[in-house]
Amino acid sequence: MKRFLAGLVVGLSVSGLTLLAQHLASENIVQPQPIFENQRVKVQRWVLKPGEGTPLHAHTLDHISVVLQGSAVKDMGTDGSSKTVKEQAGQVAYVPGTGRTHSFANVGSTTLESISIELK
Repeated sequence: MKRFLAGLVVGLSVSGLTLLAQHLASENIVQPQPIFENQRVKVQRWVLKPGEGTPLHAHTLDHISVVLQGSAVKDMGTDGSSKTVKEQAGQVAYVPGTGRTHSFANVGSTTLESISIELK
């Protein structure tokens, strides 16, 4: 019975954090625009106007992120973590595929545009 209750509490907590992350990210959820995909790479373009956010998603593959137009971005994990960073135009980052589930939102005053290149 204790295991059942513990599992129930954990399940409800994760569900609650997921809903909270989606709500905090934005009421305006934007999907990435597919650019190219083959057996080795997947390329997507993100364009987020101020107040827009991404759906919850997990990065299971390593990827490279290239910021074309920067803005302030709030990253929110389903584990309750969050941080706000200023993304700069021209910034390039290698992001390992850790499987972390998160969403992010444009909390700045300018449009954020970036390209994500997933390495399969």
